[in-house]
Amino acid sequence: MLAMEDYETVKKGIEILQEKGKVSDLKQILSAYFTQKTENKKLLYELLASIKAKGILEAWMEILKDSSFKEKRKEIINILWNTSLDFSDQLVYFVSLAIEFDYMGALECLTVIEQMEGPFNEQQLLEAEVLLKEYFGKPKDESNTKVEMLLLIHHQIQAFQGDVDEDLFDQ
Repeated sequence: MLAMEDYETVKKGIEILQEKGKVSDLKQILSAYFTQKTENKKLLYELLASIKAKGILEAWMEILKDSSFKEKRKEIINILWNTSLDFSDQLVYFVSLAIEFDYMGALECLTVIEQMEGPFNEQQLLEAEVLLKEYFGKPKDESNTKVEMLLLIHHQIQAFQGDVDEDLFDQ
């Protein structure tokens, strides 16, 4: 039903999923999203961004790391930052994606990173810092806007480190 062109059919399919859907349906929903146009695509986007079921974080990460979705990762991350889910334990992965992507992809990653609530362990923060330092230590053939975006991500990680340091004193 989600792959149909008729708006009402797609809407009905979404209603059924909202009632009886499972996290295991996520790949099929996302695949339908990528094939849809205009209004139907918007309906599926809203559905994908609203899923809060147990296990959804893991399902999203599995999809992001799935090679069959590699070309669509930026679009997937756009959905993720609209979910308001907390991907704190995936900080290093999102930093690595931001480095890999262009400016817009890095911006999408930044929005997910900014929503991370923690707690962060020192290992995560150090790994993220190392990735960024390696990136900044190499010559760039990329736009200044991407570099600026990665600097914003670096500042966010420093803020997370400040939060970790403050937590040490709160105990």
